[in-house]
Amino acid sequence: MKGQVSIGRTPFTAHHLRGQAAMELLITMGVILAFTLPVIFLMFTITQVGYDETAMAQADASARSLADTVNFVYSQGPEAKRTIVLNNPPATESVTIGNGEIVVRIKTSEGYYDGVSPIFAKIEGEESSPQIIEGAGLFVVEVYNRDGKVVVSVPTE
Repeated sequence: MKGQVSIGRTPFTAHHLRGQAAMELLITMGVILAFTLPVIFLMFTITQVGYDETAMAQADASARSLADTVNFVYSQGPEAKRTIVLNNPPATESVTIGNGEIVVRIKTSEGYYDGVSPIFAKIEGEESSPQIIEGAGLFVVEVYNRDGKVVVSVPTE
């Protein structure tokens, strides 16, 4: 019989041998995936923890930078003005200015984190509601003193 290999009493064709090779390849790939997927998930988890710590440090730095600027402009008196570039982390929900503090709220894998820095400046309009800047990334922020109260604004282009 042409094209058949006889093993014992059962004749096998080349087609059956290809099927066995395909099955062996599938089993090998399954074993490789079974070992590599947990390692990949562990690497993503470790990376996320590092990302969250970086975002929290950046939120603290943004709050401190804005608070220092607000306090400086307030201490310089009426008509003082300063423009800064504020770098908010990508996970920033909002920046709140008022009630004696600057709060940069970010969302992390474990929930919300507030980077807080105190201010002694009087903020315009804080009696009714604090000023809020929303969004992440780089912002040009203008801080100026209007008759003894500080105004924080993000100019629109």
